[in-house]
Amino acid sequence: MDDLLRVTVKTYDDCASAYLEAWKDRRPRDSARRFARMAGADALVLDVAGGPGLDVRLLRDVGLRAASGDLSAECMRVARTFFPKGLLARWDYRSLPFADGQFQGIWAPAALQHLPRRGIPPAMREFRRVQGGGPIFVTFPEGETDMGLLEDPPAGSVQVTSVTPEELRALLLRMGYVDVEVESRPDPRGIPLRWSYGWGMSPA
Repeated sequence: MDDLLRVTVKTYDDCASAYLEAWKDRRPRDSARRFARMAGADALVLDVAGGPGLDVRLLRDVGLRAASGDLSAECMRVARTFFPKGLLARWDYRSLPFADGQFQGIWAPAALQHLPRRGIPPAMREFRRVQGGGPIFVTFPEGETDMGLLEDPPAGSVQVTSVTPEELRALLLRMGYVDVEVESRPDPRGIPLRWSYGWGMSPA
């Protein structure tokens, strides 16, 4: 783990419980319902960077089985307290501990933003490796920064990569996804920030 990633992980370790409380009622529920329709009932999907368990119940409630993990040990401890019966484990999503083609969907909101721009395509190739079909859902803050500062209360300032909607569309297509759609949405906290939401399907 490089120094920048180590700092990011410690930031979320230090605020895991507070982060869950701040975000658990601001999740993209409409996106989860759409993701579930695309994946199919009872599909096994991968929540690649679930933090303190933000979306494990959300994905269950829309009819999916989700394996969720994060690199932050404290986030995973909080997640197990919040959702003790979940399929939860600690991992680095750049090198996932799963066989090829094991999942029927990749759920990755606000996950890839924590990598420098050059690190995003290799991570997405790892997602593709474990994905046997179904949808992908990814989100990024909108912009053109490469590890610039972003306020992410209650974590504080974190370094993230932002992308334009056009860049996200091109990225999904380059990774081999089809039926790609990208939309721009306001930040759910009401702050002056927009997010790019990206969708695609992995060919069977």
